[in-house]
Amino acid sequence: MENTRILVIRPGAIGDVLLSFPVIAALKAQYAHPYVTLVSPEPMLELARATGIAEGTSHYGSPQWSELFLTPERIAARGGSLLREQLRDLELAICWFRDPDGLVEQNLRAAGARRVIVAPGRPVAEAHIHIVDYLARTVGVKVDLAQARLQLAPELTQVGAAPPVPWIAIQPGSGGAAKCWPLTSYAELITELWQRNIPILLLGGPADQERLAYLQARLRPARSELLTILEDAPLLTVARYLLRCRGYLGNDSGITHLAALLGIPTIAIFGPSDPAIWQPAGPHVSILQEPELANLHIAKVMYTIETFFKC
Repeated sequence: MENTRILVIRPGAIGDVLLSFPVIAALKAQYAHPYVTLVSPEPMLELARATGIAEGTSHYGSPQWSELFLTPERIAARGGSLLREQLRDLELAICWFRDPDGLVEQNLRAAGARRVIVAPGRPVAEAHIHIVDYLARTVGVKVDLAQARLQLAPELTQVGAAPPVPWIAIQPGSGGAAKCWPLTSYAELITELWQRNIPILLLGGPADQERLAYLQARLRPARSELLTILEDAPLLTVARYLLRCRGYLGNDSGITHLAALLGIPTIAIFGPSDPAIWQPAGPHVSILQEPELANLHIAKVMYTIETFFKC
């Protein structure tokens, strides 16, 4: 049977792109033989293929995609379209970003896309709609947030030796300082978990070096047998480690969305962000919100861990 070719262009941060994955999955379910090509930032591509969200991928920063933003005259001046052959027999093109002058839609149609949907990557603030529901509406599908799930093939789930007692994963970073629970609170929480002999998987991205260094210094003398640090690892590697965890605790961040979508019991700490719009999608999510995160008491977080992770 011939595949139905679908192009999805989704730039953005890790969380933005991850929250489009359930929508892409729902869209694929409408076709007998879909073949999705996802154009997104490089860190997302391996995970998209491994979870079956996309059959093909391309880096959003690759030169050919800049053609989408050129006028027909400039495309002709550079010797013609680089995308025309690549987009031949394309049934549907979806672009989740702003196209104020209509150039992107025009160029996709000129390159051969039969249907084109272009919509901003986020709803206007006044809409007060969850980002997944918004994206789903733009393409005419429905997604149950509580049922959204990413699956890895069994052969991809194995990682190195895990502790006898499953980790609790903790990611202390986020895209903005106002969205982060204080590091002193994380350090105190980890110390209390260690007193119960609960091992910790401490996660950090490229922007979290100072945070991880602070925690390591604050936690000395560390109980090395109860601490594993995974720093600046590819998202697929992070996903494989998360699947070995009993639970996950983190700020409103991309890795929090990843944990929730993998079905890991996830406690998401929210400060000024609105969980009605940004709550992680997944079957086991608990939200702790405090507008001023310094006011979120460790006792409340610990109680949630005890009840939600059954520690």
